[in-house]
Amino acid sequence: FFPFTEPSAEVDLLLLDKAGNETWVEMGGCGMVDPNVFDAVGIDSEKYTGWAFGFGIERLAMRKYNITDIRLLFENDLRFLSQF
Repeated sequence: FFPFTEPSAEVDLLLLDKAGNETWVEMGGCGMVDPNVFDAVGIDSEKYTGWAFGFGIERLAMRKYNITDIRLLFENDLRFLSQF
């Protein structure tokens, strides 16, 4: 579910750990921008449409480096980030 797009789509990867356990990980989402988003910022949604997309490469980094909390990647704490 992506609240700002409709219709929406998602790309997931099936990852396997060394023990053979499977985990689905969301890697990205996309969709047509909801007209209400344009209206909220003063853009004429009758005239303009948009396509939104994004990929979550940080989720691959979490798997590679065994990071359990995604927020750590965005806090800009050099004590944490300098480990990589």
